[in-house]
Amino acid sequence: MTKLFASFLNAIIGIVIAILPRWKRLTVRARLFDKLQTFETVQIGDKTLQLFIPDRTCVYWAKSGPNSEPTTNAWIKSFAPEDTFLDIGANIGLYSMMAAAHGVTRVYAIEPNPFSFSVLARNIVANKLDTVISPLCLAMSEGSSVVTFKLGSLHAGSIYNEIMTDESTAGGMSITTTSFSVDELFKIQGMSEVNHLKIDVDGLELQILRGATKTLSDKALKTVLVEDNSEDKNSASKLISFLGRFDFVQSDAWGKDGTDNKIFIRD
Repeated sequence: MTKLFASFLNAIIGIVIAILPRWKRLTVRARLFDKLQTFETVQIGDKTLQLFIPDRTCVYWAKSGPNSEPTTNAWIKSFAPEDTFLDIGANIGLYSMMAAAHGVTRVYAIEPNPFSFSVLARNIVANKLDTVISPLCLAMSEGSSVVTFKLGSLHAGSIYNEIMTDESTAGGMSITTTSFSVDELFKIQGMSEVNHLKIDVDGLELQILRGATKTLSDKALKTVLVEDNSEDKNSASKLISFLGRFDFVQSDAWGKDGTDNKIFIRD
């Protein structure tokens, strides 16, 4: 119904401006597009945020996102004011902004999808969090390389974006970009130590962790949240085993919400 109604309105606009010269028609459409772009107010506990909604995919983040992961919300709310948060797979920035709104010192929000990153940056500015959140449009992996990054959609806020390890199976929409490991990024950019790490990257979580051994060894890192939505039955045990090498153990201190998120604390 909404798609049909939008198509009807578009047709009406086309008829109304048909008498205008070509570039005037384009200017009118551009001005309408700018005016129709909306922000939605979302409430997360006692915090209020503005989310930019440029397309229908982003509606999810405003409608369901704030309450979809209660455990993640509780985890972020537990951060200390002096903490630094590294959010890998930040998407349009909901959890990065949540951490900033709760008063952490620094947030690094990393999102490789350029369409989602554009909205992430706009959300940061709209919520006046630019002095706290540093957005980085980067792909993260085990090491530095030029990679094919498959896009799940041209919409911002989409999921199923991934680095393709087999070029022959890439298909669909993709871009060529560079990837970095967490440890390399910290060294190159001179980034400070982090206290909390979140990785949500549609299947490359373990590879990213393998490129973060120095970061994981740093005692300043208190907690790690990793989403494991892999169909591989051994994936969870591999994550637990790998993080165990750095004295991290899985914890239910923030509850269970039925998602694929696993939170680890240093033992």
